[in-house]
Amino acid sequence: MLLFLQSLLNGILLGGIYASYSAGFSLIFGVMGVINLFHGEMVMLGAFLTYWIFTLFHIDPFLTVPLSFFSLFIFGYLIQRFVINRVVEAPPTNSYILTFGIHLIVAYAALWIWTADFRTVTTSYSGMNANMGGIIIPYARLVTFVLALIVVAGLYFLLYRTEIGRAIQATAQDKEIARLMGVNIRQIFAITFGIGAAITGIAGSLISTYFIIFPQMGLSYTIVAFCVVVLGGMGYIPGVLYGGLILGVVQSLTATYLNAGLSGALTFILLFIMLVLRPAGILGRGIVE
Repeated sequence: MLLFLQSLLNGILLGGIYASYSAGFSLIFGVMGVINLFHGEMVMLGAFLTYWIFTLFHIDPFLTVPLSFFSLFIFGYLIQRFVINRVVEAPPTNSYILTFGIHLIVAYAALWIWTADFRTVTTSYSGMNANMGGIIIPYARLVTFVLALIVVAGLYFLLYRTEIGRAIQATAQDKEIARLMGVNIRQIFAITFGIGAAITGIAGSLISTYFIIFPQMGLSYTIVAFCVVVLGGMGYIPGVLYGGLILGVVQSLTATYLNAGLSGALTFILLFIMLVLRPAGILGRGIVE
């Protein structure tokens, strides 16, 4: 029983971080209809930003989160405004090719600058954990989980309780009517992409506290984000929390009771099943095209 509870807890903690870096992917698709194939590279950039700040200046990884937010916001805003904006209303294939090209450029630029070495952020509390009745709770993962939930909740608040959020929603629902109502569509696209990149950068900073960091890590994160968003419903922000928790728990239980190698394959199996049987996501609230 303890083994099951431990595995379940590990899956929940993992699912929270899955949700945090998938929220930006869902936001960008929901507003612009763009499947961002360099999403994982933004996770990588956030992780490396935290790594270098921690290594060079010995600043706690969790304190680097605001810097990751603002740095990746600027990166995402500029990339969208001057590059991706050109293909937003073009056929989807154009955005696939463009974002995949950016994925290659960013990944290989990072490889050239930082080499292929694996890096870790090791703090004084990295190995610390709490023992509650035989169940181990790592402090770093628990703090990461809480911050990840705050990120998702903050994004939800931004979209549904602020003026800019209402403009983003109006753009997502009907671009032409939003334009007629005075909304600057191009500006909203750039801000949306910037916000998506910013919260993804935060997730990268959180991930750096207990996952290995290397320049080619981005693709695997893009795949997981896509699976989480499909599970929760494409473009439906609250759905990423359900999708992340489901995938995290299923992967953890699979690694515990079957084989650790199967947990990765299970991501693709779940993705295939959802696309065939329930393309609108678990709650049926996602975009289906």
